[in-house]
Amino acid sequence: MNGTKVAFDTNAVINLLDRQYDLSSLGISVDEEQLLTSVIVRIELLAKRNILPDEERDILEFLDDLTVIPLNEPVEQKAIEIRRATALKLPDSIVVATSIILDALLLTDDEHLLKLSWPGFRKQSIS
Repeated sequence: MNGTKVAFDTNAVINLLDRQYDLSSLGISVDEEQLLTSVIVRIELLAKRNILPDEERDILEFLDDLTVIPLNEPVEQKAIEIRRATALKLPDSIVVATSIILDALLLTDDEHLLKLSWPGFRKQSIS
């Protein structure tokens, strides 16, 4: 992808960690791409009930390679627009809005997100 901004959805991170996907097999170079995620994804990953220490360590190590994007007004406004017009839940609307505002390709395995058509929204399945 060379220099592309790539954002990760919650289920993409979980599936990457569970299945030990190699990002290079998806055409993603950790050294060359700008890797991002929404603060919502970070919260969802770390707020898991009964998370095991090894799971938390793996998540934190993965997140160390990503820039975690906080909520800001442009993301909020885009999330509101998306949420009002679609059946997406608010966290998914924020994740999509973050990827749109940052002009990033969203990696996801969420069927709802993969089916979503929205101006500026680019997505790719990791499976």
